Amino acid sequence: MAVAIVAVFAGPALSTVTRATDAVRLTSLQRVQGWRLLFDGESLDAWRGYRTGKIPPEWQMSGGLLSGRGGKALVTEEDFKDFELEFEWMVGEGGIGSVYFHVSEDGATPGDTGPVMELATRDGQTGGNGGLMARQLVRGVRAGDWYRAKLVVFGNHVEHWINGEKVLDYMLDDSEWRRAKASSAFRNSHDYGLLPQGRIVLEGQGITFRYIKVRTMP
Repeated sequence: MAVAIVAVFAGPALSTVTRATDAVRLTSLQRVQGWRLLFDGESLDAWRGYRTGKIPPEWQMSGGLLSGRGGKALVTEEDFKDFELEFEWMVGEGGIGSVYFHVSEDGATPGDTGPVMELATRDGQTGGNGGLMARQLVRGVRAGDWYRAKLVVFGNHVEHWINGEKVLDYMLDDSEWRRAKASSAFRNSHDYGLLPQGRIVLEGQGITFRYIKVRTMP
């Protein structure tokens, strides 16, 4: 796959202001388009801890924001197959975070089954999928800035978007992906990336989320 690599660029920051007393509301157009909220700033009814029935204490909801401090990941109550997920996120200094999809809780960790979208790594990068594929756009992360992410999954096709720019586009289980998996840390995880549907999972330490919404595709 031809890959265009550009200089690392943190990108324009989104607004750092959120009206803490207001719940998030979808517009009429968004509802018609099929969007629904997974986190509206007031409730975590759509979530619980990974392999547990309650919200882990490391996850705190305050002022319309959802913050993770490590520990158990958050998992959706329902499975998703083909979907678009959009949200905004921010990390503090040294913070890390990831989103997984098509996750089965049969695995000890979300990464045993679910492909990953890296939001912030230890080396301050974003948009990757655990090193399996080279990103089309290399971007860095600045602590304290808000970023907008979009994850698109349709069949075996996956796209990672950051601030309106596509940073990764790949196919699950094609020949390139299988070769990459065979020489990666996921090589012994038989079901990794092969499940047709599953849970969406948030994981991270020193990371904050807001405005999480999803729409499924027929």
